[in-house]
Amino acid sequence: MSAQYPEQWEKQLAGQPMRNDGFTSDIGRKVRERIRMGEQRNKSRGRLRTAAALTAIAVMLAGGWLFRENIGSMLNQKPEGMEGVPAALQNDVLADQDTTLRVMVGEYDNFVNSQYARPFLLHHPTVSIETSLMPQEKDVLEWVDKENPDVLRLSLQQYYELAKAGKLKPLDTLIKNDDVDVDAMYEPVIDILREYGGGQMYGLSPVFQTDAVFVNKELFEKNGIPLPHAGMTWDELLDTAARFQGTGTAGLVSSSFGDNPSSLVNKIAQATGLQTDTQDGKQVTIDSQAWADLWTKITHGYKDGWIYRDKEADKKSKVESFTASDPFLKGNAAMVVTSGYYVSQIQSAWGDDQKWITIPVPGNQMSSFYLQEIYAVSSTTSNDKAAWEMVKFMTGSEFAKRLIGTGMSQTPIRQSDAQQKYSEEQVAAFYQSKLELPQDWQNAAEGSPISNTLVGYAYQYSEPLLEEVIAGTLTVDQALAQLKEQLEQRAQQDALAAKKEKS
Repeated sequence: MSAQYPEQWEKQLAGQPMRNDGFTSDIGRKVRERIRMGEQRNKSRGRLRTAAALTAIAVMLAGGWLFRENIGSMLNQKPEGMEGVPAALQNDVLADQDTTLRVMVGEYDNFVNSQYARPFLLHHPTVSIETSLMPQEKDVLEWVDKENPDVLRLSLQQYYELAKAGKLKPLDTLIKNDDVDVDAMYEPVIDILREYGGGQMYGLSPVFQTDAVFVNKELFEKNGIPLPHAGMTWDELLDTAARFQGTGTAGLVSSSFGDNPSSLVNKIAQATGLQTDTQDGKQVTIDSQAWADLWTKITHGYKDGWIYRDKEADKKSKVESFTASDPFLKGNAAMVVTSGYYVSQIQSAWGDDQKWITIPVPGNQMSSFYLQEIYAVSSTTSNDKAAWEMVKFMTGSEFAKRLIGTGMSQTPIRQSDAQQKYSEEQVAAFYQSKLELPQDWQNAAEGSPISNTLVGYAYQYSEPLLEEVIAGTLTVDQALAQLKEQLEQRAQQDALAAKKEKS
């Protein structure tokens, strides 16, 4: 297997599982009966309807199902005949169904905590949810056949496999019939979902993840350096960072997790189309002039100080928080390339300070693109109406605003939702990133890419070699020659292992 990049280790912690009987179908039916009665009675009975609604809310509060911020919206005055009925319980298309939805969850999933399932159940109290755990090591096709979930929460790879096998319900007709505005969603994500679905939509995602360049405006203004802007190449962005040389502030830090030269080289190489190898690893191309130019520029940046280097890293506490040691948040670096989760990190550190903006990362950002929360409906479900309502709700604007209110760990699929809390110049870059699938994306999805097969090993092996170049003990040409030799040996080992496995 290929080595993994540090950026890919983040996983959300699992929340405490909620009780499936926290809000029973019996209570839901009683509330619904009150609502139907309210539609038929005249205004003189309004007080009784309000009392019934408040009783229902009290039940939900007692069960831990309702947050304080929900109360105001649930008690808004409604049209004639519906006064006193909680907003969340009106227009429920599932009102006459007593349904249990079986929902796929992962080992590091937070679906079952209060942020996720409960808001949907507030709108549909006759629906209950039963979760089914999909272990990481399990084959998704076998698991779906055995567990028969109604609603699936999928990675892009799982989505591809299940759509290809006919395990997911096509959504195009449902999207059209219910006027789901996919045009308001980030277009490249919709295009990728359709491409992975063989031309059809089999799922929707509320969020995605990709990188942006975070910029500290104050540091640029203080040093009289023009702000970077959308449309820059990587060379132009690095030249902008180099203008901070001698100011006492670095122009760029490679990552919010630290100053890793290999991480920065990898980001730029993949964004600009540099390949480690071709022909399924048979030809290693990492000693090309383009690779040498990239290594030269990055190592000079570290030597000259305009790319951030933490000289005290070895002396720091192992338990020091990311925020406390983050060079961008501390004002020691003017730019950092990182993903959308960083927006909430900035807000935690700087509050509503408007001194930061984002710009798109130059080049193709497929290497930083991450889609891990695709909602889909099983093709064999008998609860297709309720399952589709859950998919719509979980990928809709109302739920997105709830998530943004608790901190933006990934980027909302709609820019308009993100701008409910953040300014356009702070989030627009995430919706301007260039996302282009490689020509051999289907080979990669099938687990057999034909190029760049050694990229993970190149990342791993280049770390000590880059450090030697920065220290002056190796030249760039010497380091790349060693790296090429190591990758060729690895390719031979992998080829022998694959041959033995087949035999």
